[in-house]
Amino acid sequence: MRGVPSVADVLGEAAFRVVRGNPGPDELAALVAVVSVVRARAAAAPAGPDRPAAPRATWDRPDDTYSSPLAWVAG
Repeated sequence: MRGVPSVADVLGEAAFRVVRGNPGPDELAALVAVVSVVRARAAAAPAGPDRPAAPRATWDRPDDTYSSPLAWVAG
C-alpha cells in the first residue's frame, strides 16, 4: 500500500513501545506525559562540563552508620 508507513517506520519514530501488558488509555497518557516532561527537561538542561552533577544519595555510604551518643566517651 502506498502512503501507509510500515511498522518499522512507526516504531522508529516512537518514543517508547509497549513490550508486555495491556495498558489502558489513561496509563498510556500518563506515560506520554512523563516521557514528554523528561525529554523537555533534558533538552533544556545545559550540556557538557557546566551541567551540575545530580546529587547522590548518601544513605548507603559506610560513613553514615549509626553511632551511639555515648560512642565518644572514653572507657
